[in-house]
Amino acid sequence: MSDDKPVRAGRGPLAGCVRLAVERYFADLNGQCPGTSLYETVIGEVEAPLIETVMRQVGHNQCQAAKILGINRNTLRKKLLNYGLVDRPDTSSPTQGSDLV
Repeated sequence: MSDDKPVRAGRGPLAGCVRLAVERYFADLNGQCPGTSLYETVIGEVEAPLIETVMRQVGHNQCQAAKILGINRNTLRKKLLNYGLVDRPDTSSPTQGSDLV
C-alpha cells in the first residue's frame, strides 16, 4: 500500500465498482423499489468475499487479517464461522484452530 496521499471516502477504485454495481442494480429493478435494506444487501454480497480474499492474502493468519480489516480478531472469527469460511477444529490435531478457508 502507498502512503502518498489519503483517498477520500467514495473516490477510490472500489467506490467506482460499488457505484456501478448499485446503478446496475437499480436499472435492473426497472423503477421498482428494492424490497429489502439496500445497505444490508450490499454488505451481505461484499463481506464474505472480502474476508475470504484477505485471509488468503495473509496465509490464513487471523491476527493479520483482523488488523487489515480493522476489526477485532473475535469479530473476524465469528464472521468466518457465519460465512462458513472456517472448518470446525479437529480435536485430534495438536494445532487446533489453524484450519481456515
